[in-house]
Amino acid sequence: MPQSPHHDPDKTGARPNFLVRAIAGLSLSIRSKLLAAFLGVTLLLAGLAGVGLETLRQANARTEKLLYDQDRIAFFNDQYVYLSDLVTLATAMAIDPNDVQRQRASGFFLNTSFLLIEGTNNLVLHTGQGLRTFGRSGMPDNREVSGLRSDAKRLQAIARRAGTLREGKDYKAAGKVARQEFMPIALRMQRGAYSKVQEIEAEMAETARTTALAYEASREMVIASALAAIGAAVLLGYAISGSLVWPVRRIVGTLRAIAGGNFETRVTVANRDELGELARNVNATSERLGDLYAKVEAQRAELATEHARSERLLGNLLPAQIAARLKQDPGTTIADKLPLVAILFADLVAFTPRAARMTPEQIVNFLNGIFSEFDSLAERHGLEKIKTIGDSYMVAAGLPVACDDPAHRVADMALDMLEVARSFADGTDIRIGLHAGPAVAGVIGHQKLFYDVWGETVNIASRMESHGEPGRIQATGPVRDMLADSYGFEPRGRVNIDGVGLVETWWLSGKLPAPQHPEGATAPVGN
Repeated sequence: MPQSPHHDPDKTGARPNFLVRAIAGLSLSIRSKLLAAFLGVTLLLAGLAGVGLETLRQANARTEKLLYDQDRIAFFNDQYVYLSDLVTLATAMAIDPNDVQRQRASGFFLNTSFLLIEGTNNLVLHTGQGLRTFGRSGMPDNREVSGLRSDAKRLQAIARRAGTLREGKDYKAAGKVARQEFMPIALRMQRGAYSKVQEIEAEMAETARTTALAYEASREMVIASALAAIGAAVLLGYAISGSLVWPVRRIVGTLRAIAGGNFETRVTVANRDELGELARNVNATSERLGDLYAKVEAQRAELATEHARSERLLGNLLPAQIAARLKQDPGTTIADKLPLVAILFADLVAFTPRAARMTPEQIVNFLNGIFSEFDSLAERHGLEKIKTIGDSYMVAAGLPVACDDPAHRVADMALDMLEVARSFADGTDIRIGLHAGPAVAGVIGHQKLFYDVWGETVNIASRMESHGEPGRIQATGPVRDMLADSYGFEPRGRVNIDGVGLVETWWLSGKLPAPQHPEGATAPVGN
């Protein structure tokens, strides 16, 4: 359970007496206090005091190193964040701003080249600051920071070149430069920054461990010194040892709590000497560690949110089974030969002249309204929405996973779509075409994935729609044969299909009523 920011790490509950507090509060160094108290006792005691002071000096140096390491972590974490933003911008370099405006997408994609160039400029400035702070000759991070500085300048040059191509509207070339030249360097820099943070954190853990051991050794030395002096000055020796042991114990307890992950712990001592300074440094370290931990947790939460968002986006773009295959093997080619699928094409009748009388917002709202209803029907009937093109709508049954009744599903969907179209105002009407047969389905693209289906079955289904009539469902012979037992059809005759020839077609009129059996009779089983 988190403790309050001013939690006392000393579990004994004992408080020092007045004399100990008075000595601890003197504005004198520990060396001066020891020399004043034990003047003339023995050289041994003076030597022991010197050892204790040296131990404290080393502990203070370790604490200062922890503070310095925090700044190093913050620098490399900032590098990681800068590079994450640049990678995101680089992936958008190939996007045409006109497509962004037509899709009413975020303005982020309109200023991609400017943001990428500005981001690399900031990265160069940041690495320059790091070079002055952490990367000077002889410092532990000289090689890494110098490498980051060099790579940042390379990214700056590449970003400017890609930006020039994009400003010249050569989006494909800009995207290629960003993908093949910019992103490998940026991703390598990201990995390097992440590895460096891990390395520094390991160093900090070791420093914290050795610091705790040093504090324990210092405590034992102070107690031994007090016992050695007890014969010469019992009361004064007790007071001075108490003024040292009490804050050391509290500081050690605080460091133990920090090592256990409690970054809200603070230590309060009355000392106005090195131990008081050490206590303040420990508090500062705890506070900065807590801030860093909070930032890391926030970044982890952001990563989880982005992952969930990516999963939702992938689910909207691809069927669940296809998405699972791509995640399992991102480099695989998705191409399936399907023995039997049923295809439905629908088109809004006379939509072009209607759209000429509507504002862009009205057009989008109208299409979104009716196509959202169609999406709900597709989900209800177990169909896979393939795509919408303008005012046309395409769904399929039997893919990506085969089913026993693909033709029944598209027939039910088609009948429900007619009812939905009639429910819209202003005489909305649609043409629908159905066909069933073998097809090939797969995923196209790398930046914008698209699941589609191809083959003569798709072409004939499309012609069934385009050669149909408003408010009617035109189906081919294979569809009629699959549905003849439970659906009604009206013969239309032969229709000349481009590239196919004359095709016998029927109008799907609706479902046939369920057969009525006399009371007590049993319906026949089998054929």
